[in-house]
Parts: sequence; C-alpha cells; structure tokens
Amino acid sequence: MAGGSGISGISRPSGVDEKDSMKDFHQALALQATSQQIAEFQGLIKSIETAQAELQALLQQLHKENGATNSGRREPLDHALDNARIGNKKFLEGLSPAQKAGLKDIAKKLAKTDVDLDLEQKRLNQSLELKSAAPELTPHAESLDKALTDFYNLQLALGREMSITLATGEDLAFILPQVKRSVGIQNLTIPVTVSGVLSQSAAQGGRRTFRLELIADLTELQQSITDVLRSQIDSSETCGQRVSIQQARLTPAAPASLLVVRLHFERWMCLRASGQPTSTELAESDGTVEIKLTVAIEKEKQNTLVVKAAFGRVDATGMLSDVLHSGALGEDLQNKVAQSVLSAARVGTDFKVALPPAVQNSATLQSAKFRDLGVGGLSVVLEGQVEISNEQANQLASQLNQTLSAQQAPAQ
Repeated sequence: MAGGSGISGISRPSGVDEKDSMKDFHQALALQATSQQIAEFQGLIKSIETAQAELQALLQQLHKENGATNSGRREPLDHALDNARIGNKKFLEGLSPAQKAGLKDIAKKLAKTDVDLDLEQKRLNQSLELKSAAPELTPHAESLDKALTDFYNLQLALGREMSITLATGEDLAFILPQVKRSVGIQNLTIPVTVSGVLSQSAAQGGRRTFRLELIADLTELQQSITDVLRSQIDSSETCGQRVSIQQARLTPAAPASLLVVRLHFERWMCLRASGQPTSTELAESDGTVEIKLTVAIEKEKQNTLVVKAAFGRVDATGMLSDVLHSGALGEDLQNKVAQSVLSAARVGTDFKVALPPAVQNSATLQSAKFRDLGVGGLSVVLEGQVEISNEQANQLASQLNQTLSAQQAPAQ
C-alpha cells in the first residue's frame, strides 16, 4: 500500500490488546480508495494540471510584456480553475462516512485553499478587466499560482492518505504501464505483453538520464510453439520430403533460450511402372534437435533487435541427420524459429507501443537477453537508456497518470 497512512506503515502489535492493535489496521482499510474513486481522483488531478498549464502560459506572457496584456487566456484559465474546484467538491462529497471522518483535517485545509483560490482568481480577473499593465498583473498571477500549487499539493496528500499513488516529475523511477499487442505468425495470433521501468542513473543541470528496461513476455508463444512450427515446417510431398513436428518445447536458458524439437521425417521417391506412377518410401526416422537462441541489438542499426539460432545436440541418424546438418530442412528450421521469436519479441522495440509519448524519441536500446519469468516462463529483456529534460519528466509523469486513470475507469 502506498502513502504514509497505508497498511504498510502500521507497526506490529507489541503487548497491547488485540483489539487495539487492529484499530489502525481497520482505519487504514476504511480510507482506501475504491476503483471508482481512483478514476475520479485521476480526473481531478488532470484538471488541476490543466489549470496549472494555462496559468504558466499566462505568466510567461506577462514576463515578456511591459504594456497591457491580452486577456484572451482568461477564459480557458477560468474554465480550468472552475473544473478543478468543482471536481474537488464533488470528490470530497463522495467520500464514505469513514473516509470523511479519517480525512477531515485535509478536507478542512482543502476548503480553506479553495477559498484562497477563489479570492486570487477574482483579483486577477479584476485586473484583467481593467486592462492593467503586465507589471501590475504579474503579482496577482503569481499569488494565484501559489494558491493553486498549495491546492495541488494538498490533493496529492489526500491521495496518499487514500493509498492512491501518483507519478511526479521528481520521481527517481517510473513504472511503465503494461501494453498488450498481438502478432500474426502464419495463421496464428500470438498475444505479447510488454512492461517496463525507468530508473534514474544520472542528473546534471536540467537533464536527466534513466536506465530503461523493457520486458516482452513470450509465454503465449511458448505455449503455442508446437503449432507455430507445424504451420511453417510440416510438409507432405507426394514425391519428396515429408516432415511433421511432433512436439516442440521452448524454455529459458538465460541469457539464451533453448528449443527442443521432436520431428518425424520421411523421404519418398516416385517411379513409373507400366505407365502407372508409384511412390516408394526411401527413408523414415524420428529425431530430436536442440536449437540455441540468442538475442542482441544491432550496433549498426539503432534499436534493431536480432535473433540468432544455432543447432546444439542433434539426435538423428541417416538421411534425417544429413538434412538437418547440411540440408534445407536444418536451415529452414533455424530460420523459422528465429523469425517467430523475433516477430513476438519485436513488440518491445516498438517505442510507439511500449513507451509514453514523452520519451519515445529519447530512448535507445543497448542490449537484449532472454530471462526466466518464473515457473519456466520466457521473456526478452531489452535494456537501454533515456535522456530527457525536467520538463519531459513532468510530461512523462502526467502521461503515466492519465494512462492509469484510463485503465482504472469503469467500463461504460
């Protein structure tokens, strides 16, 4: 649980009555936000951030001008402030009786700050109506900015008390939301889930460097790997090669992965006897082959993922051994396996899918490897770097919060 009043912050009982030791626990539970409240709170924060953006734009305009200021920004600013204040009142009114009791101190502070916001907004609007010069307007705009900042900080405090975690631009780490995409391999559709994290590694001036880790979950590909290979390798030529994949198993062997394939092979030849075509089986055998898979990022091509396949142990004899080691079957099997894994793992390298817009153009990949997700689950881990400004970090936090709000909003 997040927040200072969350369950994780409650100390263990130490010789007190059990009823007393559970009191804080139940109080913390009573304050926890519902999914509906989380969605509403995210919308409230977004409306405050919109008001902040409008006010900052006005302040920038005032700092550049010495004469009378165009009051064209007044309407969108008023609209954003009204939305924020109305949203705050609606959210507080919707609290449960237990939440109202537990959050009454913050609610009182918010009520006072709401009055301050209303007063500073009116003062600024009066100056705008009088078409005052920029030097006279600036102090009013700055006072409104301070009141709005106090209002915003109290909202964040309220969210923490209700265990609603929000990202901020000052965070040293950002959890990236999971995204799921489907890839087509032959006639099959394979879902791939990508998640990730950004961890700050350096900061200098207004620039910040983050370590990027993206994880492409290939569990669905693992479960379907037999069918994937059958759709690409199985053949039944009347006169020629007949191959059937009996079973395939893809497992992590970090930093690589290992594919074990059992297959059945036949070689047929067609002859004409007395004018009639006849087919004769020349060879038949079963075999098992191990294929080691590795992933890497091409240095020559930025953010380009490659998958390489190489035979390990081959348990086959006769003609099957020959076609695996030096024939088209062996080459085809390695290529199809590598391409199938690449098709799925490449979802993680599509920054328009895997990353929020604020960092899509600032990310570079440096390495890739396979990793065990636990209980034998397979993933590809992409590691790299993101360099952004403080402003981009703020944008990133806002986009992450918006995504969380959209994910937690109830279906209509």
